[in-house]
Amino acid sequence: MKEPFISVKKKLKFFSTANQPYKELRKHLDKQPVGYPATPSGVELRLLKEIFTTAEAKAALHLSYKLEPFEAIYNRAKDKKYERQEFKHLIESMEKKGCIFVKRKDRETYYALHPFVIGFFEMQLKRLTPSLYLDAHKYALQAYGMEYLTSHVPQLRVIPIDKSLTLTQNVATYDQIKEIVDRTKDRITAQDCICKVGKDLIGDPCKVTDRREVCMGFRDFADTYARHGWGRTISKKEAMDILEQNEKDGLVLMTASMQEPQFLCSCCDCCCGIIETIKIMPRPVDFAASNFYAELNPDLCNGCQTCVKRCQMEAIQFNEKAQKAIGINDKRCIGCGLCVSTCKTGSIKLKKKDTEFVPPEDFDELYEVIMQNKKGMGGKIAKMGKAILGVKV
Repeated sequence: MKEPFISVKKKLKFFSTANQPYKELRKHLDKQPVGYPATPSGVELRLLKEIFTTAEAKAALHLSYKLEPFEAIYNRAKDKKYERQEFKHLIESMEKKGCIFVKRKDRETYYALHPFVIGFFEMQLKRLTPSLYLDAHKYALQAYGMEYLTSHVPQLRVIPIDKSLTLTQNVATYDQIKEIVDRTKDRITAQDCICKVGKDLIGDPCKVTDRREVCMGFRDFADTYARHGWGRTISKKEAMDILEQNEKDGLVLMTASMQEPQFLCSCCDCCCGIIETIKIMPRPVDFAASNFYAELNPDLCNGCQTCVKRCQMEAIQFNEKAQKAIGINDKRCIGCGLCVSTCKTGSIKLKKKDTEFVPPEDFDELYEVIMQNKKGMGGKIAKMGKAILGVKV
């Protein structure tokens, strides 16, 4: 009678042992600036299993959010009896799969951990399956959404579309999409939006555009996307052409909260998990770093409702009886400019906020700022509680 129980016990021990590298990686990722919290369902472990092998999961424990050369990482890892070539192979394997961030400078290669979003999930574009997409969505709802929303500096910021800005406005270079593109020094790729590809996989395609190649990589992200065939290298002119069509389609431009961003997302509320998450909050303005807001002159409104249809945050207040827009909810407006560019009467203008958000310079500075201000679970719950109640955070 004991034999079946012994057999079951052995199987349970086997599964527990097999899961251990992923549990350790989960804990390690959670200690980074933007964490990777656990859930009762264990969906976060399923995601890691779909992306990392057990050997890669163990190797990733020796990386952090700080960019470091291979030798520095290997010096920590060799205490675990890794052979140099074996460890090098694991690092390169993770890089090829988009599990880790890579930066090449002055003939030296630097490695760091990606956060989940924006990070190693987006790098799974060519490996995406319905189950991976659905698990990522479940994880965002169950735990990661709070992690993303409670960081000191939002990972993403809103860039106003080019046509919404005027020549008379004093606009910093990091808020001008033309300047952002121009400063990449031709290190630009165009790639499919992983959110839209995921929606296609589950039979719920984007309602805003039929196009999929709407997102871009800059600098090191562009190098990575081009190197592995996840995107295609494009010129600055083609980049601007794509962005012009994105504006016509009604997509919100969001990029990393850096003065030298690594990517540009073109988002809509029916596909983008970030837009979807902040939209359900009473005050989306608190979770999308932006230096602008839209202002309405109702006397000029002709009631066409184009702005209502294009606003991803439902910020436009429209009076059905008067058949005209009467205001813009400043708690919901994220300053994208989509309402401005198609307002034929000029009743909506984009205004600069009194207090300017100056984004960190680069990858290193962004995650250092987030790390220095990282909240414990109590602080995260308190901030989310205020946010859900509509209190400014």
